[in-house]
Amino acid sequence: MSFIFKEIDKLRNGESINLNEMLSNRYTVYCREKDKTKTAYCFSVPIRNIKTNDIVNPRFFHYKHGSTFVGSEATVSITDKIRLLNQYGMCDIVINGDLSKKTEQAVFFATDKQRIEINPTLNGIMLTLECKPATDLPKILLRFNRSYKSSRTNSKFFSVMREKFIPFITASCIGVVNSYGKVVAPCEIYSQRLNNFEYILTFSGTYKSQNRIAIEINMQETKLFQDTTVESKNPKLNNAFGGIAYLGTSSLFGEQLLYSRLEISNIAELQSKKIIKSILHIPQLSYNTPPIAVNKISKRFCSFGSNWENRVPITDTVAVSSLSNGYYHLDLTKLLGDFRKKSENFVIRDNSSNKPVIIPTGDSFYAPQILEVKYQ
Repeated sequence: MSFIFKEIDKLRNGESINLNEMLSNRYTVYCREKDKTKTAYCFSVPIRNIKTNDIVNPRFFHYKHGSTFVGSEATVSITDKIRLLNQYGMCDIVINGDLSKKTEQAVFFATDKQRIEINPTLNGIMLTLECKPATDLPKILLRFNRSYKSSRTNSKFFSVMREKFIPFITASCIGVVNSYGKVVAPCEIYSQRLNNFEYILTFSGTYKSQNRIAIEINMQETKLFQDTTVESKNPKLNNAFGGIAYLGTSSLFGEQLLYSRLEISNIAELQSKKIIKSILHIPQLSYNTPPIAVNKISKRFCSFGSNWENRVPITDTVAVSSLSNGYYHLDLTKLLGDFRKKSENFVIRDNSSNKPVIIPTGDSFYAPQILEVKYQ
């Protein structure tokens, strides 16, 4: 069973899936239900390949001299380096180490001081970098086949831009992770431009006793949700391309909120349907699992220009989450119950926790959010 159907199976608690093959959308799987209604599972990033329309199955295929994987738009190949290729260009990720192991889900490289695990995402890779001793900072080199003069970066992400607001490729922090892949602390990214073709990225974890850092590197695809975190410790910071949110209060970020809106034009076929229920499912990334909440906001926000200082005021609470099968569940029917009108803007926040709640944003390709829409 592919990754996409495994996640849908979790949300359906194992209930069988009767696919509606008549409808096709790059973000969505459509199902027929026993009560004659239909359900759309709309992922926050494309899940179908742009050329074939086949559902992406994030796994490697191995051959004598390397490994390969085809995502929603990018082709990933691994030899002594990692290559990401799409219609706009090519990026080589140069890493240290010798090949040590291959599986369908991962390729491993290792040296005496560093171990690297490479996993496929829906349109790129997740890198887990482990250094010994823990004081060493892992580094990678990005090398492009054409000149890029423009980049956007902060401590959470690094994007090389092919247009003013459109990245070519983005490296985004996930965090310090334990052996089970759970995020236990934030990590930070630092970039150094060598020239228009090469950049060095260095990563630092906030756990000084542990340096097992996970990041994702993806080629750009249009997202279902436009969003950004804003935070009180960095009041001028915008995080439009970062893939992780630390909702609530933390020493590194202060108070953090995730502003979001659904781009209904990406699932336009649902605009003519009668919506019965809209539920947002957000993957659980850490052991700390207090509830989160969704609030309305007083007006539209800008995902590229919003920060803590100019944030739009929060109004009524729409939903408080429940948690099961590795997902937060938020019933947003009151907010997203009529796709014929302009999409509502909203805020995802913690619900008065003493510790930050770690969730993926709409920019994550390794742990996408899923909007479940039941309709007639």
